Amino acid sequence: MNFDKYYPFKAVPLSYDIKALCPDISEYTLYFHHDKHYCGYVDKLNSLIEHSPLMQNIPLEGLAMTEDKDIRTNAGGIYNHELYFASLTPQYREPSAAMLGKMNASFGSAEEMMKKISGAAMGITGSGWVWLAEDRKGRLDILVTKDQDTIDLDKYTPLLNIDVWEHAYYLDRQNRRAEYIKSVMNIINWVGAENRSNFT
Repeated sequence: MNFDKYYPFKAVPLSYDIKALCPDISEYTLYFHHDKHYCGYVDKLNSLIEHSPLMQNIPLEGLAMTEDKDIRTNAGGIYNHELYFASLTPQYREPSAAMLGKMNASFGSAEEMMKKISGAAMGITGSGWVWLAEDRKGRLDILVTKDQDTIDLDKYTPLLNIDVWEHAYYLDRQNRRAEYIKSVMNIINWVGAENRSNFT
């Protein structure tokens, strides 16, 4: 994915059919999540910087890390959601041998890494995100951010993320977050995650 984007921002269409993630994520949830929540962040950010040439010359990644809370929140809402939708796929493939090697080196095993991702997602109080990221030495790490905050993009390359806001799952599963996390694991786009890596 190329996040090097500037104002005016445009919503990125889903790369798969809106029904394609069923039964793990319903068409109804995906419609509201993408077309309402995510697109709302795009519209709001454009509105916030409409009259600010300085902000218009900062790429999305920079806006997601700025000190201005409103701009950071909405830029993060775009950045985080675009990665999230790209982190999912209806055509699941197991991680490659190279990615499994990274998982083993960083966490001991792929199974242990998945347990840590699930644990991090369940441990979030309120709204937030779980990230699988790669540091500048090529080591994988699991990070958590609150609200629409993004990880430190100067220190890490994000490979995938999981949205743990209630709007990501409440229409399908109400308060059963654990069921949602388990379902997301069935549709992780490991090919995309590996393609984002700097050290494959």
